[in-house]
Amino acid sequence: MKVLHINQSDLSGGAAIAGYRLHQGLLGQGADSRLLVWRPKTISDRVDYAARLAILDKLTAPITQQLGLYYINKLGTFTIPKHSFYKNADVLNFHVLHGGSRGYFNYLAIPSLTKRKPAVFTFHDMWSFTGHCAYSYDCDRWKRGCGKCPDLNIYPAIPKDNTHIEWKLKNWAYSHSNLTIVTPSRWLCEQAKQSMLNRFEIHHIPNGINTEVYQPLESQQCKSVLNIPTGKTVLMFAATNLAEKRKGGDLLLKALQSLP
Repeated sequence: MKVLHINQSDLSGGAAIAGYRLHQGLLGQGADSRLLVWRPKTISDRVDYAARLAILDKLTAPITQQLGLYYINKLGTFTIPKHSFYKNADVLNFHVLHGGSRGYFNYLAIPSLTKRKPAVFTFHDMWSFTGHCAYSYDCDRWKRGCGKCPDLNIYPAIPKDNTHIEWKLKNWAYSHSNLTIVTPSRWLCEQAKQSMLNRFEIHHIPNGINTEVYQPLESQQCKSVLNIPTGKTVLMFAATNLAEKRKGGDLLLKALQSLP
């Protein structure tokens, strides 16, 4: 099996690391796995830059960005079929297809890419079925077509509310695509089933890890190796950005303030 992953990076960010672990797992199972990414961090003959037309992208970006319709100017995506990784692939695996206001991938190319090759679309957030945001928080307008967005500043922030148009464009693209949807969490699976993507099969498959590296060990031994005090309650919190509400930094602060 020859698999081509398309992702924003190979190792920069949580979704990239999850995708790279999947890539390594497939190699370990004898599959021929390769990556096309926007920001490569590894030097490998199995990792290459995603296609782009830099000059054209630069000329058209101010227009699409001002309209709040990110990424549809990335015409280089339509040249991916010329890449040897694509030509040799049996199946595609899309991961994160967005990236701030700049981005790298034009979602309008999904129909043409999946016409030749079936694709798995692994979600790492909600962006694929909303009018602009990666997480909608309390808003459920993505179920009905977006528009009148309550928060244009949610990542990826947009300057103008054309969320209904973007929702319609995504819906059109998916209606002409050959996709199977995978979500790493049950919560995201349930969200996807209520979205425009409910026309496809949707599967919950947790992110994989290398079980030779990550495995259960005796807790006292682990504490000794890591110099963690025994006989005490130890709290751990991890987040790249404590100010990001979705990461729960506000809940951490509230929890710490409630300690005796």
